[in-house]
Amino acid sequence: MRDRFAITPDGRIHYWQEGSGPPLVLLHSVGCSAYEYEDSLPLLAQHFTVYAWDMPGHGDSDPLPRHYTIEDFARAVVHLMDAAGLARATVVGESIGGVICAALAIHHRDRLDKLVFCETPLRTAEEWAQAWSTVEGNFGLPTQTMEQVAARLRHVTPQFLQRWNIDRNKAGAHHMVDAMWAIREFDMYAALPRVDVPSLVIFGERGPFVPVGKHQEFMRLLRNAELVVLKDCGHFPMNDDPEGFAQAVIRFARQTVTA
Repeated sequence: MRDRFAITPDGRIHYWQEGSGPPLVLLHSVGCSAYEYEDSLPLLAQHFTVYAWDMPGHGDSDPLPRHYTIEDFARAVVHLMDAAGLARATVVGESIGGVICAALAIHHRDRLDKLVFCETPLRTAEEWAQAWSTVEGNFGLPTQTMEQVAARLRHVTPQFLQRWNIDRNKAGAHHMVDAMWAIREFDMYAALPRVDVPSLVIFGERGPFVPVGKHQEFMRLLRNAELVVLKDCGHFPMNDDPEGFAQAVIRFARQTVTA
C-alpha cells in the first residue's frame, strides 16, 4: 500500500492507495484505521483503485479540533476525494463509515456511484441511551485484552491485537467516544429513506444487528438496495472473512462501472 497524506480543510488526512481502475473509497469503524481493510484491500485492488482513509481524529490523520458531526465527517470524505482528484467514487463504510455513507448520499449525491453499508448501526434514541454504558465501556478504555477482542472477531493473533490496540490508542478515548456521540446524534431512521444511491448492505451473521432483526429493518427503510449476510461473521466481516467480504463488494461495485 502507498501511504499518502491529503492536505484538506480537516487537516492532514492519511490514506492508503493501491490498485488501478475505478475508484473505491473505504471508511473504517470507530477506533480503527485503514488497517481494518488490510486483508481485503489487496483483493479489492485487483479491480479498483482503492483509497482507504484514516478518519480525522484516527490513525495518522490529524486530531480533531472540535466535535465532528456525521455531516462533518461526510464533508471530510469529499475533501479527501477533492485532494485525490476523484469526481465520483463508490464508497464502502463499516459501522460509523456506513452512517457517513448515509450523510454522503443526502448531502453529496453527485459524488457517488454506489454505496456499501457494512454492519451499520440502526438504533432508536431509546436504544442508544440503553446501550450507552456499554459503548463507554468499550471505547472509554483504549487498550483491550485478547479475551475482549476475541469475543468480537473470529481469529485474533497477538499481531492483530497489537495493531488493534495501536489504532485505538492513536485515536484515544475522547475521539472514540466523541465519534460514537456523532453516530448517536444522527437519525438513521430519518436518513435511510432519503438515500437514493444504489446500495449493498452487508451484515455479519453473528454481529450485534442480525440476531435482533435490524438487518430487516435496515432494508425496509432503504430503497434500491440488496442484502448480503455473511455466514459466521461478526461486526467486522472484512476481518472475519476477507475473501467473502471482498467478493460481495467486487460483484456489486463492478456493476456500477459496467452499467
